[in-house]
Amino acid sequence: MKYTTLALLLACTCTAYAQKKVPAKTPVKVVNTPLLAKEIDSVSYAFGMDIGRSLHSVGITTLNERVVAKAIADALKQAEPLLTSAQKDALIQKAITDIQQARQAEVAKKEEAFFKENALRPGVLTLPEGVQYEVLTATQGPKPTADDEVKVHYKGALLDGTVFDSSYDRNQPIDLRLGQVIEGWKIAVPHMNVGAKYKIYIPSSLGYGARATGKIPANSILVFELELLAINAANEK
Repeated sequence: MKYTTLALLLACTCTAYAQKKVPAKTPVKVVNTPLLAKEIDSVSYAFGMDIGRSLHSVGITTLNERVVAKAIADALKQAEPLLTSAQKDALIQKAITDIQQARQAEVAKKEEAFFKENALRPGVLTLPEGVQYEVLTATQGPKPTADDEVKVHYKGALLDGTVFDSSYDRNQPIDLRLGQVIEGWKIAVPHMNVGAKYKIYIPSSLGYGARATGKIPANSILVFELELLAINAANEK
């Protein structure tokens, strides 16, 4: 995996600003503070803000500010750096790797606690793969297989209740093949009878994992209310 370095983040920031069309002679109002007494002070602070926010965006919240200032000063003056480019890249990669591993460990710990507690609730069933579900409406209809196309109504939400997608809101059920959906659906839907409605809890590893998608943050547990309306066999059109 290729890791984003601070240099790339800053380059993107500078390029983005360079491409913006700024109206000519537009006065910039700066907060009246002794720290920003001169224009160069304000410009310096502005760049510092972007550096700090870029670092924060990859999870770096604590650094030796004196050493950071020294590195910036050396780079601006084109002075001989204290690290080679290879050393710099290796240190940044390790720092970001450590942060990602710590985040993943924290996510795994929180998910384990949630699913362990959720499993104790009456009516919640746990499948071997880790998906959990509640039967909201039970029926005796047929069950789909992994080769089937199904028609469903659904509402997808995060643990905090934020809805990220809903066919109910669109008043339009969807047809989909079970071989083309997220793993959590592939696991849960074959347990449903036609006409049944389930509430399904999907671990992040069986959803979108560490990849943020639309309104879904990375490493999110997904909660679906899913209604199986019909089955269309794979060979039927």
